[in-house]
Amino acid sequence: MKYADLHMHSTFSDGEWTPEKLVKSARRVGIAAIALTDHDSVDGLPQAGAFAEMHGVEIVPGVEISAFDEGVDLHLLGYGFDPTNAELRDALRRSQAARQTRAARIVEKLTDLGKPLDLQDVLARAEEGVVGRPHVAQALLDAGHVRTIREAFDLYLGDGKPACVDKMRITAREAIALLHGAGGIAVAAHPATYGGVSYLEPLLDDGLDGVEVLHSLHDSTLARELSEFATAHGLVTTGGSDFHGPRASTSDVGSVKIPYEWVERVFDRVASRRAPSNGNGGSVGGREPGRE
Repeated sequence: MKYADLHMHSTFSDGEWTPEKLVKSARRVGIAAIALTDHDSVDGLPQAGAFAEMHGVEIVPGVEISAFDEGVDLHLLGYGFDPTNAELRDALRRSQAARQTRAARIVEKLTDLGKPLDLQDVLARAEEGVVGRPHVAQALLDAGHVRTIREAFDLYLGDGKPACVDKMRITAREAIALLHGAGGIAVAAHPATYGGVSYLEPLLDDGLDGVEVLHSLHDSTLARELSEFATAHGLVTTGGSDFHGPRASTSDVGSVKIPYEWVERVFDRVASRRAPSNGNGGSVGGREPGRE
């Protein structure tokens, strides 16, 4: 039986591993298909596609977009879209710029708290990727201000903590429209982090296509509730490890996996959403982003 892991992050956002290392890890543990779902970035998809072809792993075009709905912070996973779509890439670039501004504000707050960091050092840690709180956490650890990455979040960087700064978010409706406009679909990521099933109903009117049912934060009861919700509303179901790296994750590549049949249903949904053209002459929603 073939399996897939449709949620993981690379060095092109806040993951510790390169796309190549993620692909090799998936191959090693017998995962047939993966989705690289970097935060607000699709820049790693060409590299992931090239290495996936080399190692016989299928790549599903993916991204994780920060959004909000009715004041609730949520994440949407996009699948099967055209990574070259101009409108989507422009929106992601704006988000990336806002993340740099956010990092600067976090560093200012930490300095005020007596935990000074060098902003350029924090930004450099992101390398080619999108800067995020994990990069700040690592800088805090290396500077001796905390003993662990977890402590950095628990004391300073976690939601509601003294150095936390809200990131720029678009509405869920806007995020879903962007993904649809690029020929893809929108899936609610890890609903456990924002209240479970009760917060999904309003997203149906926005065009939600699916729900991440299997995730390391979901127990069997919530997974069953999410699956039943998806079935009742004709949504696709997905799942994955949400792997960020061995230091930042409690799960590993492929530790949360889904039957390959779920991937096929994702692409069936993509086909039903796909327009004849993305408006800029490119192909839409293909299964091989590394070749686009």
